[in-house]
Order: sequence, then C-alpha cells, then structure tokens
Amino acid sequence: MLINGKQVDLNEPATFYENRFNHGTFFPYLSQAIRHAVAVPSARQQQAASIVTQSGEQFGWAEISLLHDHLRHAQAEHSTPRRA
Repeated sequence: MLINGKQVDLNEPATFYENRFNHGTFFPYLSQAIRHAVAVPSARQQQAASIVTQSGEQFGWAEISLLHDHLRHAQAEHSTPRRA
C-alpha cells in the first residue's frame, strides 16, 4: 500500500514506542504494531507515540490511524463472502 507517496510493507518488522522515553515494543509485522497501537487505551495514548519499521520508516498517530483504517477495510473485504 502507498502512504504519503511511499510504499509500506505491512509484513516488515516494527517497534511501537508509546512515548519518547520508553524502550518500545517489538513486533515481527508492522500490521501487529499498528493493531497494538490503536488498542492502547485513549487515556494512555500520547501524541509522541510512533511506530518505526526495520527499514527506518516512522509513523505518527495520523499515519497509524490511516494504516489501521486500511487494515480494517482489507479485513472486512477479505471476510465478506463473494457472490457467485
């Protein structure tokens, strides 16, 4: 998928940083890091949160939300039975 003109690999390893001061949580797939990030209770969500991929791409909340919407749409499309 493309985001901000860049190709994004949802299968690439990534780390979610809840804020600038923690060590981050590693995930084998960017898609897992995205789902984890949006599952953080809103009371704990901080503006400085980010996801950094193994290749060095960094995503803030705006991009994380966009990527999550893409994942939800793709999952819904995949789980909807097709008519013959």
